[in-house]
Amino acid sequence: MTLAAVKRYQLEEAGDEREWKESNFLFSNEFGKPYRPDSISQWWERFMKRNTDLETIRFHDLRHTSATLLIHEGEHPKVIQARLGHSSISTTMNTYGHLFRRN
Repeated sequence: MTLAAVKRYQLEEAGDEREWKESNFLFSNEFGKPYRPDSISQWWERFMKRNTDLETIRFHDLRHTSATLLIHEGEHPKVIQARLGHSSISTTMNTYGHLFRRN
């Protein structure tokens, strides 16, 4: 689905009955307002409690797990940098450099 299609869907779903606030947020609540910063973490915690017997991990830890798995699979550091959204390769290497294999 393209971003334009997501925007059309949001406007269609809003209808005339809701107090939709037009915004440029890709992910917004049913009123077009941004989610609170802790919303996703709360959703993740509830999901983990309902669906697993595992100890709850922070949602942010999934980011580190992803980077670690990519390194283990031999992905290039610049690809990992882009995927994580780091503005500099030094941030990626300072955080994950110890995980890269040395020849």
